[in-house]
Amino acid sequence: MKQPFQALLHGRGSECVTEPRSSVRGTETATKLLHDRRLERPRSQYGLLVLVMPGILLVLCCLVPFLNKAFTIDDPCFLLEARQILKTPLQPMSFPICWTASETCVKNTGSFGIGSAQALMGYALVPVILAGSAEWVAHAIQMILACIAVIEMVRLALWFGCSRILACAAGLLLAAIPPFLPTASTAMPDMLGLTLGLAGMERLFAWKSEHRRSQALIAGLMLGLAPWARPHWAMLLPLVSIWLFDEFGFSSMVNQFRRHTYLWAPVLLAVCVLLTVNLITRPRGPFLDAGHPLTEDAHPSRNLFAYLLYLAVPIPIAAVWLISHWRKIPFLLFPAIAFAALTVSAAGGLASHWAEIAVLCTVPVVVHLFYVYWGRNDRTGLLLGLWLLIPLPAVFYAHFPIKYMMAVLPAAVLILLRTVSGLSRARMLAICGAIVFICAAYSCMILKADQDFAEYGRRAAAELIAPHVAAGEKVWYGGEWGFYWYAQRAGAEVSQPAGPGPRSGQLLAVGIAESGDLTRDRFPNRVLVDRRQYNSPHGRTMLFGAGLHTNMTGNALWVWNPEATNEYELWKIQ
Repeated sequence: MKQPFQALLHGRGSECVTEPRSSVRGTETATKLLHDRRLERPRSQYGLLVLVMPGILLVLCCLVPFLNKAFTIDDPCFLLEARQILKTPLQPMSFPICWTASETCVKNTGSFGIGSAQALMGYALVPVILAGSAEWVAHAIQMILACIAVIEMVRLALWFGCSRILACAAGLLLAAIPPFLPTASTAMPDMLGLTLGLAGMERLFAWKSEHRRSQALIAGLMLGLAPWARPHWAMLLPLVSIWLFDEFGFSSMVNQFRRHTYLWAPVLLAVCVLLTVNLITRPRGPFLDAGHPLTEDAHPSRNLFAYLLYLAVPIPIAAVWLISHWRKIPFLLFPAIAFAALTVSAAGGLASHWAEIAVLCTVPVVVHLFYVYWGRNDRTGLLLGLWLLIPLPAVFYAHFPIKYMMAVLPAAVLILLRTVSGLSRARMLAICGAIVFICAAYSCMILKADQDFAEYGRRAAAELIAPHVAAGEKVWYGGEWGFYWYAQRAGAEVSQPAGPGPRSGQLLAVGIAESGDLTRDRFPNRVLVDRRQYNSPHGRTMLFGAGLHTNMTGNALWVWNPEATNEYELWKIQ
């Protein structure tokens, strides 16, 4: 007798399996499916290649056109780390920088608090510096990491008992859903953290099933290094510690720990690795010149709002959950419907309150998700739900960009697959296909607009700074993000609040969007020499309501505003 879908979906510890298997009898539970290697993994590397290839092709097709994209936003911080590593390999953060509106200058980037724990990306970018700071090298590294992440996502889905077709869909969903592709087109460490975290989780499940020492070693190393890329990945360690238990009961957990203490060896190794690398590379020497701007200016309510919004748009958990539980829609959407009714006559109508409506849809969905999993005694579902909460400590940071949600993408993908697994095969494939198509198209729109935004800083440095430096003139600059890197590369020197320049007769180049106007206003006696304005023919990803890289400038990852411009100015100081 074939096992029905609902038996797997509602059974204790229900897994991602949606297709009956000829080798599985109807009395077998989904928990047993998790420990049957024949059902979890392809029997050959060729079988695995077939499953991962669609996701890898999607990654390559979307990212190769942006191989020469300029460095942007926080990329310069990690490039400067890489440059410093070539000088002092164990002190990656020991370099001066003027960041956060370019008027906050520190002698050691460990002064930025949480930033000092993100040194791993600097080591990964060392080849970029050795290659003359070539952008294509950095993007090639990120593409390789993205492809590995897709492979590990497919392997992890197979360990969760997903059928081959859903495991293939897992790789496609991971690659398509933002912020995966937009983040992979930067030089920031979020993709590195995701790849390490996924590899560590996959090897941990392999270790629990097969008990090979190499699996424990790799799992411990990967899980220990992931938080060195992004600190909130450390929250995965207590989660995987719980995942190693077979049941939630206190007495059974204690008994299992006593009998099989060795199972937690990878977690202990991960903690040791994390503590060791942070101890060895911790910042030393003088730290501060001015405050802790990135940690003191926290906005928990705004950041929590952004977190909930991301679970609706662009990560489609709320929409898929509502489709699967359509009978509950009146109950789940009551807050959103009531708010929409109150605001329908307001100025701007519903369009101006789309983010609030999306959040009011997400909150009851998340509560219902935990309620359903708890009611079914669905241990795996509850743990996946807890995985969604990993970035929450970051709400107490200055901002909460979408890139912080990279840590929850695997859990989101698995929850999506488990949710649609109760539908008919046709509807399941239709929903997965629609998500991949819509999310991939949205990611490509973001990629193109963000390429324009990144190019502004590179063009401004080439047009406003490089010619004057070549003519022997002294040029200073003010402004952060990509402009900070390219202005320095063009031969300009950063203007510090307590620094020596610029002096009378020297030039000052500033990026207005990059907060260079703060530097400019320190010199009231000045004459405008040149100016550049760059519009947004493919939309915006930053400012003017867009906030791909920070929720401080907007809730949307992309907005259509082709007339919006980035301005750069060149002044002569009198």
